Amino acid sequence: MKTTHPLLYLLLALTLSACGGSGSDEGGSDPSNSSASSSSEENNSGNSESSMQSSSTVSSSSSSSASSDDELPDGGRLSCEQANQVQGFASLGEGTTGGSGGDEVTVSTGAELASALDNKGSQPLIIYVDGTITPENSPDDKFSIKDMNDVSIIGVGSNALFDGIGIKIWRANNIIVRNLTMRYVSIGDKDHISLEGPAGHVWIDHNTFYNDLDTDKDFYDELVSGKKNVDNVTISYNVLRDSWKTSLWGSSDSDSAHRRVTFHGNHWLNANSRLPLFRFGEGHIFNNHYEGVISTGINSRMGATIKIDGNLFEDSKNPIGSWFSDEIGYWDLGENLFVNVEWVAASGGDVTAGPDPESTVSYEPPYGYTLVPLETVADHVAVNAGAGVITDCL
Repeated sequence: MKTTHPLLYLLLALTLSACGGSGSDEGGSDPSNSSASSSSEENNSGNSESSMQSSSTVSSSSSSSASSDDELPDGGRLSCEQANQVQGFASLGEGTTGGSGGDEVTVSTGAELASALDNKGSQPLIIYVDGTITPENSPDDKFSIKDMNDVSIIGVGSNALFDGIGIKIWRANNIIVRNLTMRYVSIGDKDHISLEGPAGHVWIDHNTFYNDLDTDKDFYDELVSGKKNVDNVTISYNVLRDSWKTSLWGSSDSDSAHRRVTFHGNHWLNANSRLPLFRFGEGHIFNNHYEGVISTGINSRMGATIKIDGNLFEDSKNPIGSWFSDEIGYWDLGENLFVNVEWVAASGGDVTAGPDPESTVSYEPPYGYTLVPLETVADHVAVNAGAGVITDCL
């Protein structure tokens, strides 16, 4: 059960301290505005009536969030204890600890990083990245965390940049990736971070991911994605921006693994679609700031069940819905805030949640969590999300 008691949040706030595969469906063919490329799917939605919510609107089909009458403190910087505590699905079971308590190595080039992974023994391993990793100083077109467990890749200060090359987590368990900046990945799997099952207990936290919208929609792929039997994953306090295809979970309508993924505290900024696109399984999306969604936001498909709670959607189009699959997906809406949002009516068997969004299923994730009050989400995410924020906590 989640916790939103005002006194509890106040006590927590008072302790805060500053510390330092691609068919046409997978090729970015979600509907967009006139600045994005056209497709038959875009035309099907784009010709329908639209509704704009130009003022702040709170939508809730649940009474479980904190009362708006309670004056709660704004979102401050997480303490190191809070920042280093994994939440969500990655906390289940024995949790996600990565390379904690094991060997440590610091690398500054891709060749050194690949060597550290290749030479990992049976002990947990923490790899600190202090430098710029590029295709030119790397031996392959991606870094594979494959057939191994108990690994952390952690950036040093604000120095860890993956410039044009990504990471794939595959046949691996208990993996942590934190405090990295990753951009412009057009080689390998073309994702910044991709998960391919079997893989589980993965925590992707406090990173900055971005591409470039001044490219063809298929030039890059996702920022963070997962397919096949991936489970117990948490994506927290990341910046994900300037992306056509942002976060895909389930590579096709036949990729029916029961994935469980939590997204919280992230800033989704200036992105076209897939925020995330989620097929099958269970998702939980709470206390994220969505800003400048160009085409479609949270896209629940193929029977997926997603709890959507305590999020701010701002200056965005179609924040929640189910589009472009053989079967729709579902959502349980807590209290969310919609500011200057446009809803475009869906056609065929698709569903757009607005303009008066309501829950289509009842679902509670199997763990406790504390919501930041809606009026503080933007400030809370701004001060906590991205690389370089928690350098003194690592």
